[in-house]
Amino acid sequence: MRSLVFTLALLVVVFSDTHTVALSYDRDYLDRNGYPEDDENEYAELPYSLATRTNDERNSPAGPPGPPGPRGPPGPPGAEITKEEMMVEFKKMVKEAAERRAERIIAQQCPGCLSPVETRNGTTSVYYDWDDIEVIPRIPAAFHCKLQTNVDIARKSLREVSNFQMPFAGGAFRRGQGLDVSSGRFMAQRTAIYQFSANMHLVHSVPKKEKEGRRLRSRDNVRVLICINSLCQRHTSLEFISGLESNSRVFTVNVNGLLQLEAGQYASVYIDNSSKRDISVQSGSDFTGIMVGV
Repeated sequence: MRSLVFTLALLVVVFSDTHTVALSYDRDYLDRNGYPEDDENEYAELPYSLATRTNDERNSPAGPPGPPGPRGPPGPPGAEITKEEMMVEFKKMVKEAAERRAERIIAQQCPGCLSPVETRNGTTSVYYDWDDIEVIPRIPAAFHCKLQTNVDIARKSLREVSNFQMPFAGGAFRRGQGLDVSSGRFMAQRTAIYQFSANMHLVHSVPKKEKEGRRLRSRDNVRVLICINSLCQRHTSLEFISGLESNSRVFTVNVNGLLQLEAGQYASVYIDNSSKRDISVQSGSDFTGIMVGV
């Protein structure tokens, strides 16, 4: 009789604990996933750790992080690339960047250079044929003038050549407002590097007393200069020297080169006759100039 009573008491305790465990399910879990049901529409079993957690355990702070895991296996080796291949790729990148910049400049400066083409989806795009397009810079300052009349240069003297004119024949040009044909001076409108050229056709006379036996000496020569602000010695100038004894009675002296002019400075042609004969600069002698760049 005593053993039967003990068995019944144990069953009551077990049933009460099971019911208490079922009622202590994690309410957050049930709210998220619904209340579990089995075939008899009763509570199904859940893991003991989930069913028996208390509010204090759920609200307690997280513990410290665990130790780091083992290191993973190494990855595959990278691709090998040589210096030459890197230079090829770099040149391609530079070329693409230059083409994109050129497209923007052409679109702004030369809209007529754009060629529209139809794409597959019917939209219109812009195509540039780089083999046919040539970017030609605009020349802001240039001139070509010729001497209108003869200019006499006395012996042992230095004189500036003036009295030019613009040729009426085709091929002559004048860009900008820097040239004064009457004075033969070209004034720079902006600081830049200019290229000048002068072709002076010279004639020297032969006096009667020299025909009788007096000849030219080696120091009898003529210099053609292109000077800045008429200061041939102070500033850099373009110069060509020709001896009279080594030339015929009529000869041409050419001088050309590059000069840097500041805004407001001018360049002009000078003839330095150091011989004992008078010379003359013939009409048709020309003076040209062009702005090369800044």
